[in-house]
Amino acid sequence: MAGKIPVELHQFDSFWGLPNASPFCMKAEGYLRWRDIPFTIVVDSPRTSPSGQVPWVVDGEDVITDSQRIIAHFEAGRPDALDANLDARQQAAAHMLRRICEFDLFWQINYSRWADPAGWARFGPDIKMRLPMPMRLFGVGLVRRRLIRTCRALGLDPADPEAAYARGKAHIKAIADWLGESPFLLGEEISSVDFSALGALGNIMRQPVHTPLRDDANERDNLVRWLDRMWARTFARA
Repeated sequence: MAGKIPVELHQFDSFWGLPNASPFCMKAEGYLRWRDIPFTIVVDSPRTSPSGQVPWVVDGEDVITDSQRIIAHFEAGRPDALDANLDARQQAAAHMLRRICEFDLFWQINYSRWADPAGWARFGPDIKMRLPMPMRLFGVGLVRRRLIRTCRALGLDPADPEAAYARGKAHIKAIADWLGESPFLLGEEISSVDFSALGALGNIMRQPVHTPLRDDANERDNLVRWLDRMWARTFARA
């Protein structure tokens, strides 16, 4: 049964003044805070994860990996379950918005920190300071090269930041245009896709370092109001 105490949330440590620099960790933690589910954070890494990814949750005898499965686990059986009243059109919109947040914007975040030369000049020294010496000397370079290869394969070229960020701005605009003046992404009530967006847009809009994507998103008043609304229900309560 969900909700047994204690719940352990295994994730990266907080970083750069963000609750978590991983959008998926921020998504899961934001959800748990919103639902007032008692939990403790266990700072961990993908090396010890059952799936090789973070976050994951230990709830009694249950081990749940993947941020969306974590939400589904705790929503199961609730009379007020998230997304239970979504119609087919809303479910389709949620699917597409989640894809933008958890794939397209996820890789924009990686690009801005690891692949964009200007972004790496600011992010690199800070991330290296958080790592043990062997990882600092050898592991970071391997991770960065792998991420740059993936970014290039996705059309996000370190040699052309303007084009890369133009693609990201188009994703931001699509979310802002869809949101309009609604309080949440699917209307008057919060839904699970709002937590997907919290992880992605929270990492973009509230990171301390300016990027073209951060500045563009923060110039959109409806996104700022939406993020303030989500923050007040999650991390402002911490």
